Amino acid sequence: MRAPHLDLFPFPAPRPGQREFLRDARECAASGRTLVAHAPTGLGKTAVALAASLEASLAEDGRTVFLTPRQSQHRAVVETVRSIPARVRMVDLLSRESMCPHGSSPPCLEGGRCHLEADGRIVQCAREVLVRPLHAQDLISLCLRKGACPYLTARMALGAADLVIGDVSRVFGDLPDVLRFQSSSRPQRLVVDEAHNLPARIMDMFSREIVPDGGDMDAVWKDLLSRGHRTIPLGELRSRVEARGLPDPEDSGDPQVQEWFRLGDSAMRVAYPEEGRIAIRFMEPELVVRNVMERCAGAIFMSGTLHPTEVFASRLGLEGCLCRSYPSPFDPQRRLALAIPDVGTRYRERSRESVEDMAFRLAELSEAVPGNVMAFLPSYSYLSSVRRALRRSGQRKDLLAERPGMGKCEKDGMAQRLLSRGEVLMLCNIHGSFAEGVDFPAGCVSAVMVAGLPLPPPSLERREMVRRASSRIGGSSNLDLYEALCKVLQACGRAIRREEDRAAIVLMDPRYLERRVMNMMPPDLRLAGGDPVELLQAFFAQGSGIAWRSVPDGERIITGQ
Repeated sequence: MRAPHLDLFPFPAPRPGQREFLRDARECAASGRTLVAHAPTGLGKTAVALAASLEASLAEDGRTVFLTPRQSQHRAVVETVRSIPARVRMVDLLSRESMCPHGSSPPCLEGGRCHLEADGRIVQCAREVLVRPLHAQDLISLCLRKGACPYLTARMALGAADLVIGDVSRVFGDLPDVLRFQSSSRPQRLVVDEAHNLPARIMDMFSREIVPDGGDMDAVWKDLLSRGHRTIPLGELRSRVEARGLPDPEDSGDPQVQEWFRLGDSAMRVAYPEEGRIAIRFMEPELVVRNVMERCAGAIFMSGTLHPTEVFASRLGLEGCLCRSYPSPFDPQRRLALAIPDVGTRYRERSRESVEDMAFRLAELSEAVPGNVMAFLPSYSYLSSVRRALRRSGQRKDLLAERPGMGKCEKDGMAQRLLSRGEVLMLCNIHGSFAEGVDFPAGCVSAVMVAGLPLPPPSLERREMVRRASSRIGGSSNLDLYEALCKVLQACGRAIRREEDRAAIVLMDPRYLERRVMNMMPPDLRLAGGDPVELLQAFFAQGSGIAWRSVPDGERIITGQ
């Protein structure tokens, strides 16, 4: 048992706003409650969550599990741990494939033997990795120098670790390799960063597809697909099997048949005949969350886009939790937020004329901004149309555009071009990785413009998901609007991430001025009224809108995995 009453906050004193977050986090960690926190960018949520959870865990020889949606976020957590005024035994855990020098085909998964599996070396390395906080890449390098398997070393070190950093799939995933969160005898506290992604991630991890593969069930799958795009009842498979005189499907060893029944009524099954597949879509992420929470000694779900926190809590069935929205730490004088109601992107209104209007507005507004502008559009096809119109407009900034299917190297290159040119209008898909998977250096982006309100498109799957969740969250429109505004706020966060940033946010759609939309926005995001060009010019005249001409030494852009 370690000494209680530790103070592990890594800075001399918490900032305003951060102080309230730290108080609530400590209270929940000590009492075993769950905290759902809307913590805007720049608040320092990682330091708060680590300090509160580790203080409680170390006092009772427990363990904290810190989960992120992307590997690129692990480094920030490790750096924060290194600044904590106490020794923290930490393991940064990636998937077996990510840690194996053989890449995506580890010989141990194919019945082979690897020279790195020597038990003695693994035991020795497991002790060494706990001496000081190591990023996963440092852990891998250490193990390879010692001739030990990095993944097995990390797994062995878990038992003695005070802190484990991992992907959300390690705890909430449907994997054979899930972190042994549930089986530990030590009290365990959970921190989930960027938690707004969690419901969709859980649904994706548990969902499957069935594609006819020429086996005994081929004719049955084709029968199910023959009636068009539709929802298929769970019991229809049995009736189709009986009609063909085949054995009871639940006695079948066919893996696809097993997948059909595995999730029962918690999944829906949708036929896509044009694509030749049946989607088995998991619909109830709250079931997974409930199973995990029963084994937690406290938890923090946090993100800069969890407002209203009550909607998120209801979505995942988090009962008895503390829901808090903390104010942004940024000086409101360094952020300008505008709504442009005379253009929009509703699908039924997307004519050539409306695209030209949007391009004209983007060009006009970006001209009033010194430095780089990121514009987020609702789809790649719409983006392409706007790009062509902008090329005809004669706007002066260099034009960059995200394309579908871009790999990490291409994204990194595009982001670096944004830095090196300094006067760029960059077009991005609001649903793409640039909307939340990129961390730019301070001052790189002077303005973010969001065209339209990215409400989820209608589909059979969407309709069923909303139906199941609406009773808990107060209606279907609340969920649709909540998820749309999550995307908007994530995109806006590309411009304001540090105290020294100064940036404008422009929301281009009349719906942003509707009462129902404004009521679901964070209270510290106040929209200014007036002529937008004049407001932008006046705002940037008050301070230096930074226009980067070259990449400063040591600056990095993190685009995630």
